[in-house]
Amino acid sequence: MRSITLTTLATLAIASILGTAGTSHAATWGGFAFAPGTPRIVTLINQASAGASNATSYLSVVRCTGVIDYPAFTWLGATCTAVTPDYTISMTVLSATKTNVKIVANSAACGIKEITFGTPNSQCGYDLTNPNPGTIGSLAGSDPVSVAGGLVGAWNVTVLLDNMVNLAGVGAMRDLFSRMTVRFNSCFDVGDLCSFTIDTDKIS
Repeated sequence: MRSITLTTLATLAIASILGTAGTSHAATWGGFAFAPGTPRIVTLINQASAGASNATSYLSVVRCTGVIDYPAFTWLGATCTAVTPDYTISMTVLSATKTNVKIVANSAACGIKEITFGTPNSQCGYDLTNPNPGTIGSLAGSDPVSVAGGLVGAWNVTVLLDNMVNLAGVGAMRDLFSRMTVRFNSCFDVGDLCSFTIDTDKIS
């Protein structure tokens, strides 16, 4: 009887470990952070972002192999999309304060470690909720947050916003940034999906 009890307990312990290991492999949202980066002064800020302005948030994709890609956005209406054989990245303006960012792995050769959106001349600004009111012209913002069913894979993803933006002659409010970096703590690969929303504004 003791032998049966010990065997049962051992089986339950293994099942518990396997169950824990299984849940640890689910995709999770690690939230966001921000930093000043290289501050940028602009003369125009408004909420009229569109596929055309978001498409200027040029991409830099770092693979797990160390290779760096620079896929180009094309735009149609509210959406800009970069398509490669291994992955697709899109940004779709849903409202004045909400843009959906979607990253999809298309092949086993995908292996993405991080994606940076934005260059020094981008017309796309990323506007956080606080402070509110924040930077003049940006009006209400929206923090990055994952969408329901929008995380599929075995990684934790975080978003870093930097290169703080301010209107010429006005001090920075620390709510508007011109660069966004999406980081995965392990490779984003075939069958994976990452979809979240954030507010984008037009800056120039």
